[in-house]
Amino acid sequence: MKFSNLPIGLSELEEAASKFKREHGKVFDVVLYGSTTQGKDSPNDFDFMVVLRGADDSERFELSFEFKEMLVDTGFPHEKLDVKAINLEQMWNPNYLAVPGIVITGYSLIRKRPVHELMNGEGYALFVLDVRGMTKNERNKFSFALRGRDGKSGILKELEGHYLAPWVVLLPVEATYRFKEFLRVWRVNYELYLMFGVPYESKVWGLEISSGGLQP
Repeated sequence: MKFSNLPIGLSELEEAASKFKREHGKVFDVVLYGSTTQGKDSPNDFDFMVVLRGADDSERFELSFEFKEMLVDTGFPHEKLDVKAINLEQMWNPNYLAVPGIVITGYSLIRKRPVHELMNGEGYALFVLDVRGMTKNERNKFSFALRGRDGKSGILKELEGHYLAPWVVLLPVEATYRFKEFLRVWRVNYELYLMFGVPYESKVWGLEISSGGLQP
């Protein structure tokens, strides 16, 4: 993940989070997530989640406020900061709606890796494109921009995306906003789904040679 839009350098932000953890025993991690980690050039705000162990409501409020003030001191604009705190055990609560965003788009400032990598998975953005309002000529031009004339280039190659089915594409989660901007320019409607995936199996069907000859 690359965050070129942060008010300070990523290494400086990681050091601030590590210092905060050293000073507070109940801090498990500090996660940056949301539009910043999805590649938005000018995010409306910066979302942080302070992950704690065994903190009560008062401690969660106090620690999130303290970390926010630390960020302001390093150069983050106060009005653009959204800092919350959660206990680690709440991560498995299906009623806590921020959890999917933390897992899929989050970056651990303590462990210096995306959260989905720490969970042995990947974060994806799945786009279902609606080209029904386009003429045949417009669809062809859009398809060339999307996949290239050879079907293997275009914006998808640039963003390391995959064309899964007609007008269904899968991209790394950090490319979400760059692809949304591409669709805005082309005025293409879409549905977007953020997904967590674990590489499970890869199989190429073909002929195999055994002692008895060719086998399917």
